Amino acid sequence: MSEINNIKTSNQALLNSMRDVKTRNTNNDSTQSQDVSENSSVNDKVSLTETATQLQSLRQAIADSPEVNTDRVAALRAAIADGSYNVDSETLAQNLINSDIQF
Repeated sequence: MSEINNIKTSNQALLNSMRDVKTRNTNNDSTQSQDVSENSSVNDKVSLTETATQLQSLRQAIADSPEVNTDRVAALRAAIADGSYNVDSETLAQNLINSDIQF
């Protein structure tokens, strides 16, 4: 068992030097990308097309709208409470069959 703990890699120096080179390359790449981003940010411009602007406003409208139609829920609750809510069993059964077919 002590033999396992004393294993030394014969190429340890090579592995360490390769790791050092990789670290230096990574550091150089990040420095270069910072330089490029600093230089290009002066000349870069962004413009949105009319379609992109419309999509942006639609996304905002959807985000601002409630997920639940509270008026519809209130009307259904009132109809159930006063007993006027009626369920058509044939339509319900057909809708269940149709939803099962889709999946």
